[in-house]
Amino acid sequence: MHEISSRRLTHLVALAEEGSFARAAERVHLSQPALSRSIQALEDELGMKLFDRATRGVAVTAAGRLLVERARRVLFETRCLFRDVELLAAHELGEVRIGLGPYVAAILLPDLLVEFAKRFPKIKVSIELGDGDVLLAKLRTEQIDFLVTDRRVPPVVPDVTMHRLPRHEGGWFVRPGHPLLKGAAVPLSALREFPLVSVSLPPVMKDALHRMLKFRSHEQIPLQTECNDIAVLKGVVAQTDAVMFSTASAVRRDLGARRLARVTLSNAPRMGLEFALVSLAERTPSPAARSALAIAEQVMSDAKTGAENFLHATA
Repeated sequence: MHEISSRRLTHLVALAEEGSFARAAERVHLSQPALSRSIQALEDELGMKLFDRATRGVAVTAAGRLLVERARRVLFETRCLFRDVELLAAHELGEVRIGLGPYVAAILLPDLLVEFAKRFPKIKVSIELGDGDVLLAKLRTEQIDFLVTDRRVPPVVPDVTMHRLPRHEGGWFVRPGHPLLKGAAVPLSALREFPLVSVSLPPVMKDALHRMLKFRSHEQIPLQTECNDIAVLKGVVAQTDAVMFSTASAVRRDLGARRLARVTLSNAPRMGLEFALVSLAERTPSPAARSALAIAEQVMSDAKTGAENFLHATA
């Protein structure tokens, strides 16, 4: 197997195009003897003559023409490769693929996309929405670069790295004018009188909700709607007597617009969700993915702070 350096291919193309050792040597910044030795070494390695030497210059042989044609393509692709690497490092080229769980999507979108587009307008962003376990499978097959989801969903396994994010406080939310808002604080059991809407819950979270609302073992949680699109659930809650659990950060804009309101509960346990940035272990992220990770973390933090400030101001 022959290993020909791009430097030697450059010498080959220069000599073919200039037709003279003197002019080709000047073009590639070598002495004429050094260029002659380079071409001779290439011919010796391939075992064939690439140029016919004459007093008036050089002529490319048939084998030389074939090699020169291929060499031009190789050198072009090499230049493109290094140019693309430079563009990647400068965030001028590439794509980042992000997986988002339901609550995270409501928190991050569209802020993540807007901020990333402002900073890196030439980078394509692809968003994949889904459950944590589905997204984890796509991460393992490298269909996405990283995911952000409820920390309790992806299992703790050695092939992924989880960067924990601060806890986002949660609560129960209804439309303004809902019966649950007419009096003072209500017990948690009062929620059982109204239909519930929720994202799809894994069994462990369904069991926790079952215990929290004090349903008997034979009773089913009255979930009226299950949907992983938080925007759809918010629309249902805003127009019916349904109740939904959410982080305040996921509904902060709806609270500010008086489209939703938080139910005040008496003696209710502290509720919230913990999120995590999840990526493949021992895998270096692309520059674009690294920047997107940083922006996602910042947007999550800003949303948490903004929601808590609003709730404290209206308490």
